[in-house]
Amino acid sequence: MTENKKPLVTAQTTTAKAKNTIDKVAEKKADIKQETSKKNASQSQPKAQPQTLSKLAIFATILAIAVPTGHYFWQQQQSQLVTMQLTEKLSQESSANFSHFQSQIQQKLNTQQSDFAKKLQQVKEQTANASQEKIAKLNETVSQLEQRIKQRQPSDWLLHESEYLIRIAARTLWLEHDTTAAIGLLKDADARLTELNDPAFLPVRKLIHQDIKYLELMPTLQTDEVVLTLMALSKQVAQLPLAIQAFGDEKDEESNLELSNDISDWQANLAKTWQKFFNNFIRIRPRTGSVEPLMSPQQQVHLKQNLSLKVQLTLWAASERKGDIYQKSLTDIEQWLNEFFDMEDNINQHFIKTLHDLQQKQVNYNYPSELAALTAIRTALNDQTIKLATAPKKEVDKLENKNQINTTEEEKVATEKPEQQNDKSKNEGKL
Repeated sequence: MTENKKPLVTAQTTTAKAKNTIDKVAEKKADIKQETSKKNASQSQPKAQPQTLSKLAIFATILAIAVPTGHYFWQQQQSQLVTMQLTEKLSQESSANFSHFQSQIQQKLNTQQSDFAKKLQQVKEQTANASQEKIAKLNETVSQLEQRIKQRQPSDWLLHESEYLIRIAARTLWLEHDTTAAIGLLKDADARLTELNDPAFLPVRKLIHQDIKYLELMPTLQTDEVVLTLMALSKQVAQLPLAIQAFGDEKDEESNLELSNDISDWQANLAKTWQKFFNNFIRIRPRTGSVEPLMSPQQQVHLKQNLSLKVQLTLWAASERKGDIYQKSLTDIEQWLNEFFDMEDNINQHFIKTLHDLQQKQVNYNYPSELAALTAIRTALNDQTIKLATAPKKEVDKLENKNQINTTEEEKVATEKPEQQNDKSKNEGKL
């Protein structure tokens, strides 16, 4: 610092000298002006003075002007040199100061970076430890939940199986109309609920027993048996013997053609003999009652085909559970048999007996589409699942709240500035 002050002192001295010289030059200029004014006054006098004095005066004025101007220019050059030297020294000093200040700042930045890296490493370690603790706690809760689920799995499985059996019973009743199978499925579902040994499912079991009693009162449709019987009858239609056409009752005229032994009856005997001879060529049989026309073979084939189609219609009505069409078709078949077929034949008698048996069968019934036990067990199943879902959620929420509190505290510690942490450590050291 002492070296830097020396050039400043020299600069001040030089400026003072320059001011003195400028003052001297100004005084000389004033003297010269006075002399010139005196000379002008003397020149205004008559020209009696000699020319030598005028030449000396001009030379003196030129000299008086040239000397101060030269001195002034020399002084300006000296001041410029001084300012240049000063600026060079100032620039050198400022560069030295800047480099020194830059080195200090770099050292501070390095120390701050090292401190921040240490703090960051500490925060990372703390967060890693906290996350490991959280993971361990979550693993414990998951294991506990798995154990609880394993403990509750058998009951849940039985409950779901009973619901499945009741649902299948309802579908069997609605689609197949099989009350026997539906009752068996309901009994199996009741057995699954009894294995649970839980009084909460007693209302469901009560409804299951009510459905069983209700189904036992319903008739069991024998649709399969009816369909198979009709299929067998459709194959027998072609073998049914048709009835012989009735021509009415013949009159008893054969006894009137017998010849008598009386000679007086020769004319009657001759007529009878002629009648017998004529009957061998053209025979006329008078009959009583209505005479039906004979059926051609083609008509007989059409009759049996129509009868077969009627049996097929009855089969379709039985499979589709159309009770009205089923009974009407059986009545039409019976009517056709009595009208066109030989009912004294054993085949036709057996055929019509089978038709009478089929008329006693029931092929349709308005079965219920749903069971009361199905809705009850579904509500019970939903309640059970809600209980299982809400219990673990409460425990998990508690753990999450604890973890959130810990994380917020750690984030506060991590976000604190190094200066604040140093102040805290200093305060703790003072305490």
